[in-house]
Amino acid sequence: MSDKSKVLRNRGRRRFLQGTALGTVALAAGTASTAGAGVLSSFVGKTYAAEPPKKLKMAFVQFLPHTVPAAWSKGIESVLRSQDNIAYELLDGQSKVEVQISLMDTLINEGVAAIFLQPVDSVAVAPSIAKAKRAGIPVITLNIDAAEKHAAHVEMSHFLGAKDIAKEMGARMGGKGKVAILNAPPGIVIRDMRTNGFMQGLKDYHPGIKVIADQAADWSRKKAQDVLSTILAANPDIAGVYGVNDSMALGAVDVAKQKGILDKLVIFGNDGEKDALESIEKGELTGTQYTDVYQQGRFAAVAATVLATGGVSARSFTSQGRVLMPYIIATKETVGQIRPDQRW
Repeated sequence: MSDKSKVLRNRGRRRFLQGTALGTVALAAGTASTAGAGVLSSFVGKTYAAEPPKKLKMAFVQFLPHTVPAAWSKGIESVLRSQDNIAYELLDGQSKVEVQISLMDTLINEGVAAIFLQPVDSVAVAPSIAKAKRAGIPVITLNIDAAEKHAAHVEMSHFLGAKDIAKEMGARMGGKGKVAILNAPPGIVIRDMRTNGFMQGLKDYHPGIKVIADQAADWSRKKAQDVLSTILAANPDIAGVYGVNDSMALGAVDVAKQKGILDKLVIFGNDGEKDALESIEKGELTGTQYTDVYQQGRFAAVAATVLATGGVSARSFTSQGRVLMPYIIATKETVGQIRPDQRW
């Protein structure tokens, strides 16, 4: 075979890989056993002819250490460890955008094959993502999107899941009563999506329910205890509490147990952490939106692996891929559907 024929064959192979990279992810999302929707926009671009290096490095720059990014990382690792030519590293962004930017610069200078990122600030990290793109390095974000378009974004169903939480929560409240929201700090996209989805759900399904408090508890179980105690002092007749993550919802459970009013409150969280699922099984937490976060990491890793080993440069992308994870609303009646190996 001539050298020209070999080049053409390799280019054809890479075009095929580029076209099927996230098609594989979309298929996995579409055939998942949990309910929900998988949405993926197509990638369109050109490949480059050079062969990828024999040893590839990929890294995940997380927001800060927490059960969610830890589960993403395990999902990523479960795919990458089967690839003999890929090395993987988890890096701590320390909840500081300047730390993430510094880590991104280091990875770009090292010429890594792909970067997984949970942005601390969607706008502030945009120049770093653009720099990675110029270097041909695909960036895949998890849960928090970025202002700069990049290879792919894989996220939980924040808006639709929160809307379904409102529907289920309102039904258990009999379609009436007062609700308090334990929220994240302002300025985070998923905070807005989980709040807006919940409010839209109440409007659509249970207009008789009134939100009487919406206060930040900073993702923290301890802070949620303090915030809810203050809310209850002024509003002892509230019937429901929505924590936009499970830690805050479990803080609400702690307060309700301490005050002896657990049987009077409907309490929902969001994420589906193992502790939340166990609390549901005990009859404490009413419910949560559950997402298989291991699978979320696997989807991201599959995309990165095919792009990197197929020699697809980030410079070739003309649109951003998006995977919306399947989910279920886990309650006492449905939590048993979630297998032990799916719990994180």
